Amino acid sequence: MKIRAVQFIEFAYGDKRRDRASVKRILDDIEKDYDPATDRYKKFRESLGAYEDGTVNEGEFLNFYKIVAANKSEAYKVLAKNYVDAKDDHGLIWDGLQRVSAKLGKLEVTASWYLHTDASNQRRIVFLNFRKEPFSHQHEKGLFTLLQIAAPESAGVGILNVQFATLNVSSRLDESELVFLESRAAKFVSIAETL
Repeated sequence: MKIRAVQFIEFAYGDKRRDRASVKRILDDIEKDYDPATDRYKKFRESLGAYEDGTVNEGEFLNFYKIVAANKSEAYKVLAKNYVDAKDDHGLIWDGLQRVSAKLGKLEVTASWYLHTDASNQRRIVFLNFRKEPFSHQHEKGLFTLLQIAAPESAGVGILNVQFATLNVSSRLDESELVFLESRAAKFVSIAETL
């Protein structure tokens, strides 16, 4: 069984009294067709890809906000500026869309990342978070754990909160967090098998 990392993190740290409803909602979401109309950052990710592929220059990327809907333009302006600044500040390298999977028993948790850093010939993968809020400390610990077991060959992992231009990194697997996530994955699978 395969679900997205953010879905699993929200289940793992959510209200345990609502586990069954959470599993049902996640499974229903997986079966739905992708709807680009509800994907708030689709156009931004496309413009980011075009910028990194050299299809548009930095100026065009930074001014992309001028040609999107008014309700998105201010957010896109901030995202583009923060992305360029954070990329330069941290020496981040574009990888294009990459997927990694963490196996937790019968559950496969997938995450996407777009960047990496190379320092002292060691690679650190970086997950991009476009949302208006950074992950809570608990959610962040869980996501770091998932990324580290999905890419054990990396020298560490990071989460770039593009809205806030902050990069948080971790270089060590938290064993107690892994045990917790494995127990929650088993719970997810056991509920899913009864639905």
